[in-house]
This record gives sequence, C-alpha cells and structure tokens, in this order.
Amino acid sequence: MKLSTRSSYGLRAAIALAHRFDQPAQTVAVLAEENAIPRRYLEQILNRLRRKGLVEANRGPKGGYRLAQPPARITVGDIVRAVEGDLEPVLCSQPEHRSSDCRTVSQCLSRRLCHQLENTLLTVLDGTTLEDLAGSHPVLVSLRLER
Repeated sequence: MKLSTRSSYGLRAAIALAHRFDQPAQTVAVLAEENAIPRRYLEQILNRLRRKGLVEANRGPKGGYRLAQPPARITVGDIVRAVEGDLEPVLCSQPEHRSSDCRTVSQCLSRRLCHQLENTLLTVLDGTTLEDLAGSHPVLVSLRLER
C-alpha cells in the first residue's frame, strides 16, 4: 500500500501540530513552510481535518490551527480517513468484480488474504497515535528540543 500525497501531507501537518499541542495555534503559512507542503493544498487538508473534528481553526491575528484533541487520542487511521474518506480494499485480485460489497463476494479467490491484509493494516493505522509518531522520530525530537 502507498499513502497518497494527501494522506502524507495530512499526517505531516498533524504530527507537527502534535509537537506543539500545548502551544498557540499554528498558521497555515508556518505549517506549510516548515513541512514543505504547498499552502493551498494544506488549507484543503486542514479543512477536511477540521470538519472531522480533529483540528480546530481560530481566525484573527493570533489565529491558526491546533489539534482538537490530545495527540494520544488521534490515530493515524483517523487522519487518513479524514483526508481520504473510507479506505478501499487493500488488495483486489478481481478488480472487474469490485463493488461496494466486494468484501463479502463469496466467489472472490483472494478474499481471505485480502481480509487479513486489510485487518492488519487497519490494526496498525488505528493502533498508532499521533503521540506515538511525534515522540518517536529522532530528527523531529531533536528539532523540537532546539526550538
């Protein structure tokens, strides 16, 4: 599986906000520059995260974005679903039969394998929080300590 650019940018921005959870809201300009994300694209992503209740937006001179919940309560799965929508099946050996109910099609030759892969992926996405990611990356930790 490959994360889309939208998901990668969404995670990058969410991790940056997790690092600054106890600080004032961050502007889109700062988040975009520090995380190498095109500003207009980041605005769209942050709006999706806001609509799902994962970030809060404040207007005005001291406005910006911040996480709406502690980083320990937001999972990678929350971020990916907020920016992508429902996750598609991980693997499909019969794309010609793919439909909204493809997870239950009894004729699917690889249904069991697909189901195992999907469950494993969802376990990782839903079992990994922003706090896990924000606290575990040595480069990010060193950058955070230098500021």
